[in-house]
Amino acid sequence: MKNNYYITELFKTVIIFLCLISISKITYATKITSQSIKIKSGWNAIFIEVQPVDPNPDNIFNDTPVNLVLTYFTKNSSVQFIESPDEIKWKQEGWHRWLPSERPESVLNNIYSINDNQAYIIFSTQDYTLEISGVSTIRKHRWQPDAFNLLGFYVDPTAPPTFAQYFANSKAHSELKIYSLKNNNWVKIENPEAYNIESGKAYWVYCNGSSNYKGPLEVILPGTFDYLNFIGSNTELEFEIINNSPDPLSFTIESVSNESGDDMVPLSIVSYNPDKTKNFESFFSFTPSAALEPGQKLIIRLAVRRDEIIKDEVTNLLKIFDDLGNRFFIPVYAEKI
Repeated sequence: MKNNYYITELFKTVIIFLCLISISKITYATKITSQSIKIKSGWNAIFIEVQPVDPNPDNIFNDTPVNLVLTYFTKNSSVQFIESPDEIKWKQEGWHRWLPSERPESVLNNIYSINDNQAYIIFSTQDYTLEISGVSTIRKHRWQPDAFNLLGFYVDPTAPPTFAQYFANSKAHSELKIYSLKNNNWVKIENPEAYNIESGKAYWVYCNGSSNYKGPLEVILPGTFDYLNFIGSNTELEFEIINNSPDPLSFTIESVSNESGDDMVPLSIVSYNPDKTKNFESFFSFTPSAALEPGQKLIIRLAVRRDEIIKDEVTNLLKIFDDLGNRFFIPVYAEKI
């Protein structure tokens, strides 16, 4: 038993160490922002949008009223999980758990890091606000077919879309089956046409068959990154914005500072003249003159004005939002050469 304990502790240390290495690489590409989530006494279903600087749950939930954290990783989830969180058999395949280290059962913990784009079910003994400092990300959900998926959404906290609007053009979600956690029980949303998605909250959403649906407004960044990195001789980068909804969408891109108050990346938006020569215009905010039609894609090309960079490195965020209520933050990084 003692050997198993040491093995578990060693495994936890390795996982946390690897996560910190990963975070150090990510923070190299941007500075820190934060996410605030209002927690109610009892059970809560939350969605993490930022990659925490320190992902160790022992530190994130230290001196907080949170005394239990659950998350779910598996290919299949049935209705038996869409009930009271009190009835969850956490040892069942797919469930992972964290308890405070002072609890003897914590030796069986198998949540070693709190990650972005991940939903968690947590229990709190009182109301409070969870503040997580980290790096903004824009990861896409991988739908598990013919199963309930536990997830949240990147939406505007003040004017989010309804579930019906969000999934209006997704065949796998044409018959919406969504559960929201209310008063410590999962409750089916009976009127998704009038139910607004809450930022920072997680839901069970059923996916009928396979799906690659990425939401009404999809942002595709270059390569495998979830940020724009003007490094070395890389002076221009482009990304795509796609309207996956059945209606026209208008969107805006804004350059916003990060919470550290660092110098922002001096950017220009690139367009092409009739003779195919490039035109550079200082970028602070951009709204296309015409809305994106259903299925239409627009390529945005940005260039860094590196001669204006004074510090060794500068960072900020791009805020992308549309008139439906979707919202994303993309980290931008540039260095002086």
